[in-house]
Amino acid sequence: MNAPLPRSLDPAPGELLPGYLLRLSHRIGIPPGDLAHRCGLFQGNRVPTQHLVRLDADRAQQIATICRLDTAEVHGLTLAGQAPGYAPLGAVYLWQRQSPLNMANSGWVFTTFSRYCPDCLADTAHLPGGPIWHGSWRLPHTFICPDHDRHLAWRCPVCEAPAFSNGYRTDGRWRPSQLIPGPRIRLHPRRCRYRPAGGWDTPCAAELDRTPATGTAPSAAAVHAQQRLASAGAAGPGTTIASLGKPASPEQFFNDVRTTVLGICSTWPAAAEVFPDFEQLDLIAAHAQSVRQAPAERLGPQADGWLARSIDHPPADALQCAALMTLVIQILDTPGGHPAVVQLLSGLPAARAGRLRSLTPRCSPSMTAAIAEATHLPLVACGPPALFPQPPTHRGRLDPRTISDPLPNTWTAPLDALHGPVRHLRRDAAIRLVQMARGGPRASAGRYLGIPPGPLHATTLKVRTWQKVPGNAEAYQEALRQVAEIAVSAGRRGS
Repeated sequence: MNAPLPRSLDPAPGELLPGYLLRLSHRIGIPPGDLAHRCGLFQGNRVPTQHLVRLDADRAQQIATICRLDTAEVHGLTLAGQAPGYAPLGAVYLWQRQSPLNMANSGWVFTTFSRYCPDCLADTAHLPGGPIWHGSWRLPHTFICPDHDRHLAWRCPVCEAPAFSNGYRTDGRWRPSQLIPGPRIRLHPRRCRYRPAGGWDTPCAAELDRTPATGTAPSAAAVHAQQRLASAGAAGPGTTIASLGKPASPEQFFNDVRTTVLGICSTWPAAAEVFPDFEQLDLIAAHAQSVRQAPAERLGPQADGWLARSIDHPPADALQCAALMTLVIQILDTPGGHPAVVQLLSGLPAARAGRLRSLTPRCSPSMTAAIAEATHLPLVACGPPALFPQPPTHRGRLDPRTISDPLPNTWTAPLDALHGPVRHLRRDAAIRLVQMARGGPRASAGRYLGIPPGPLHATTLKVRTWQKVPGNAEAYQEALRQVAEIAVSAGRRGS
């Protein structure tokens, strides 16, 4: 079963594993599912999309053996191999381990379908096994074909299902995705593999290389936007990219992009008021309005129900995506874009604050400063805890019976000088003073002061968030030391 195939194919530049398997199976005349099974890609009765993102060493070696390739060539057939600088492809992104399903649901990695250029499919149809499905088409920031100066398509022109996908159920939700849609059926790689009723029904089989172009040719600004995004996605470690006029890492740049999209779509039409002369505002408006509809309205056979969980995703439609990303890059390319970001984020609804907080710690310094100015609530209470352990440094010196919540105003001058969340800092300081005096865990100190669990948790999150700003944890530690000394002195005086 692990013997090499009698003949194989060389991967084409930029080709992904699903397209390669389609070409090879078509050339040797077997269903792609049989080839995937020999390559060890099946799990149960499915070929999961996780292999599109990355491959473990053993599976990559098995594919290399079967298909007569080097393991480096095999890893080059994955998205992670082709876009090392694209942060959302990371196994751990925003401090959360994510599955391919979560990637797809976020809208920032298209693991469930592929955009495509019909002209590219036609131009490469003569190759052994058929045309090339480019890896860049699976990434949401690729919306233009530079070789043919056209926007990419994303639906089949006949059945209108998303290309290279299992498509929707009748309720508008995605069918379970697979690395290769319909792996048991034999079709030319250029044909639509969607089966309208699912199961073993006849696939659509429309020729995708005959899809007509949509709209006019891409603008120079849209081409520039895609080039900026593609360059960042392909950037290696240590590369710096300008964002809001200052250097940033590729990961920070893409999180700046995502934050800007969040600001535009969540506060629409504020962006139209900030940039009234921007062309194609109507396309951005159509997308912003669709993602702000009620979930039930976003589901249906021709809706983007699969993206319903994320308001900050790029549109699947390439024309809308080009318009939105062009505006985003225009903002980030402008050293003076800081005020525009502040203006957009200052109107962010409270329901979107959690998304913003999850992005903030991974944004560039320039974007982080803009977020802090806009929200006055900087970073997120996630990731490695910034709360330093509080040891019983004042046991025997500080009487816990003198500590109250709230603290006496005569004790709090060092805290007030920090310009942080005053009420929460005062409560947190009271908790820590009890720990200094008695020892024990934070929850026990809260109970001693009569603080209910809810307010205790809220204070913990707020202070942890505030401490993530560089320098705040150290400044707070010094302020606590000063407050403790004030409390000790007050206890000696009996006040």
